[in-house]
Amino acid sequence: MFFFSNFMFIYFYNKLLMTLISVEFMMLSLLMLFFFFFFYFKSLHLMMYYLIFVVCEGVLGLSLLILLIRSFGNNNMYLMNLILW
Repeated sequence: MFFFSNFMFIYFYNKLLMTLISVEFMMLSLLMLFFFFFFYFKSLHLMMYYLIFVVCEGVLGLSLLILLIRSFGNNNMYLMNLILW
């Protein structure tokens, strides 16, 4: 799962929505790995910190997507000139 999401991240780098979906897919695969690791060591409270980080990262990505779509009209990154920022 992690390698497939890395492939999606590299292949669809110019579409912001697909990049965000692949990053969330990476976080989901790491969550499964961390769950088994934290469950083995009986420290499930650390998983809550990871889930808070994932939720904040998702909200930040979606808010940036909305900001870019309102500013430029679509989610194509190659149409945006980052030097102007």
